[in-house]
Amino acid sequence: MAIDLIGRCKWLLLTTICLLATFLFTACGSATQLTQPTTQTVLGFQTSNFTVTTADGRVRSYIVYAPPGNAKRPLVLVFHGAEDTAESTVQETDFLQAADQSGFVVAFLQGYEKTWNEGAGHTPAEVAHVNDVEFTSDALTQIEQHYSIDRTRIAAAGLSNGALLTELLGCRLAERLTLIAPVAGQLPASVSPTCRPPRPISVLEMHGTADQTIPYAGGPFVGIGGGTTVLSAPASAARWASLDGCSSSRRTLDTALATVLTTYSACHKRVVVELRSLQGAGHAWPADVGVLVAEFLHQHPGAPAT
Repeated sequence: MAIDLIGRCKWLLLTTICLLATFLFTACGSATQLTQPTTQTVLGFQTSNFTVTTADGRVRSYIVYAPPGNAKRPLVLVFHGAEDTAESTVQETDFLQAADQSGFVVAFLQGYEKTWNEGAGHTPAEVAHVNDVEFTSDALTQIEQHYSIDRTRIAAAGLSNGALLTELLGCRLAERLTLIAPVAGQLPASVSPTCRPPRPISVLEMHGTADQTIPYAGGPFVGIGGGTTVLSAPASAARWASLDGCSSSRRTLDTALATVLTTYSACHKRVVVELRSLQGAGHAWPADVGVLVAEFLHQHPGAPAT
């Protein structure tokens, strides 16, 4: 009789623990739950399609490519420009090929109605009050559950509207990122005064001097759903250098690549800020952007992301 009672108590205790664990897992939100992705072949590489449900109930999506192997790998999050898609960005850039060659995981995130809420403009994502900082954080958490990620090398790279978002991510999500790489999109004038990164973060700014969409010299420009104002490319890099406590700078010319490099160093936590002024280039991804980001990540790891 006593043995039977003990057995019943053990069963009840085990059942209670299981129910409690299920409740806690559900209560934490679906954003970090493991989901089984679908797969497809793109440009000869097998990619995975993920979805994540954010706190506001929106189901968001992104595409991941991870080279074979179980070693810890750097991660690059890629944000398309306005009116573009994650699928197109896979085709338009060399991130997929660079990831395979350099051994990093790359994720192409999809914006709401092909736009991002970068905190400065009037895109459909901003009008709908979409929280793309939260989406990025949730996607990053999910990726870290599926893949072995080197937390000293996590980058966010974006073009145009996506670049403006990476600038905001540097301000709001620096505890989880080690590098932002905005292309053709500087720090918005409305975001700069309140930008307070929780820790220093490396910055690789890339901007064409002949950009007619978001001018290299900064100022107001007409974007999707309305205009916004950005700092000039040099002022944007200088602002990040100030935020990172950099005390040294140098300017060099790479004649082979028609690029002027402005590099800020001696920064807090050994981060680096670099502006690549692409001479005569317009509003587009550099042909070797994936290689450039991979090289910068390799050369300038950060403190482990939290």
